[in-house]
Amino acid sequence: MKAGARLLPAALAFACAALLFERISPQGFFDPDGYHQMALFREWLRTGALPHVDTFAFTHTIVPAVQHEWGAGAVLYVLATKLGAGGVMVARWLISVAVVVFAVRAARRRATPVVVAFCAPAAALLAALAFTTIRAGLYTMLFLAVVLGEIDRDRDQPAPRRLLAIWLPVVALWINLHGGWIVGVIALALHATEQLVRRRPIGHLLLGLAAVPVLMALTPYGADYFTGWWRSVTFPRPAVAEWAPLAHSAYVPGLAAFGLAVLLAVYAVARRGIRACPGWPFLLATACAAWQHERHVALFAMAWFCTVPGWLAATPLGALLDGAVARRRVALVVTVASLAAGLGLCAVALPRHPFTLRVPAQGSDLDVSPVVYPAGAVAYLSGVGFRGKLVTSFVNGGYVMWKLHPAARISFDGRYEVAYAAEVMDEDRLLHRARPGWQDLLARYTPDAVLVRRDESLARALPGPTGLARVYRDDAYEVWARPDRRLPPRDVTGAPVPVTFP
Repeated sequence: MKAGARLLPAALAFACAALLFERISPQGFFDPDGYHQMALFREWLRTGALPHVDTFAFTHTIVPAVQHEWGAGAVLYVLATKLGAGGVMVARWLISVAVVVFAVRAARRRATPVVVAFCAPAAALLAALAFTTIRAGLYTMLFLAVVLGEIDRDRDQPAPRRLLAIWLPVVALWINLHGGWIVGVIALALHATEQLVRRRPIGHLLLGLAAVPVLMALTPYGADYFTGWWRSVTFPRPAVAEWAPLAHSAYVPGLAAFGLAVLLAVYAVARRGIRACPGWPFLLATACAAWQHERHVALFAMAWFCTVPGWLAATPLGALLDGAVARRRVALVVTVASLAAGLGLCAVALPRHPFTLRVPAQGSDLDVSPVVYPAGAVAYLSGVGFRGKLVTSFVNGGYVMWKLHPAARISFDGRYEVAYAAEVMDEDRLLHRARPGWQDLLARYTPDAVLVRRDESLARALPGPTGLARVYRDDAYEVWARPDRRLPPRDVTGAPVPVTFP
């Protein structure tokens, strides 16, 4: 192969990888879910049993409290406590690279490098939503890429032993790491349906599906896992932004990429016919899920990228793309443009310190970061030996769990559907937005202290008739406490907040 022919695919791969790198480079903050997941695993180590009854909150919790991401918390706990922030980031990038490798491998089975590169930008813009700092959903992206690759291989030449040898351990891990494993089951079930219509062997596929309930029962939660998983799947989430319809998203590049992806899929089906487009039922299912909930956009991106390039390869558009770069001058221009674009995207991404784990906790983070942790306030409470009930929020409750449990019990955290009754989310919003009735809510729960961001409505409404007094303040957070707790006042406004990890 000539050097120029080898350079073009490499340049295209570099440009596409650089685009994904640039998209996820700002997402170097530690995800809030990581703290409550680590706290749960630490509680298991401390007590010798994985709690089925919540021990962290003083508000209305449910029984059993089943955390289907307990395994992700165990992995994070080991990484954070043994290797620190650097270990977490190394793992995050290794998993991210593995996701890309398996996805590209699946796409390349039926498409040329040029067609795959043509499709990659749309997939990168959509999938970037999933590449946060080692959030449990990243495992779903990895395992889904593996499963879709094996499904496509099974279409050509069914190999029951190979598929089951991969499917069973992957799903066993998946079930303990993230609730998104159901997506893999749906993919296999729809593949089995397609194979049945095509009169291909499906016995091994049915066996793989039949093994799933057994693997669910083998988790540390045993039979309780079924109850917890079903609640997680069916629990309403109207107040959580990432569960809003895609049409409501402020992520304009993602909306544009979704539209382009759908158009290309429709074009391929129109040109080739539905029977010549294997995998379309699963692609359609993920497209509908993505349109309903922004959280599922990354799943659609993975399904689309592993499937549609192969469809396009046998269309006039695919032939046009391959024919264009077959000309030496065009190939040279595309190679140079790809290298330049890749270098430019890296130049944009690197100043964001994408390999550094961030724990935003300063007042300056309030306007620029989706998450700001109460590091200073929690350090203050720990230092004065606080014990009791502490009002927290959906975002910062997990951080407080990790730092102050068992001395402090919280009102709410990100374990929305896992541990809390449905009304607790409404109570959290009512309180922190200081809506009518917030004083009555505080009177009912009688907390010992309230943790509040300074830019929240509640911070402006306190103390009101609550009898609480402000005992701590920095540029990001305040703590209001009952006077009988006799907490010493401290105001460090204007001073940087020290942050430690984990």
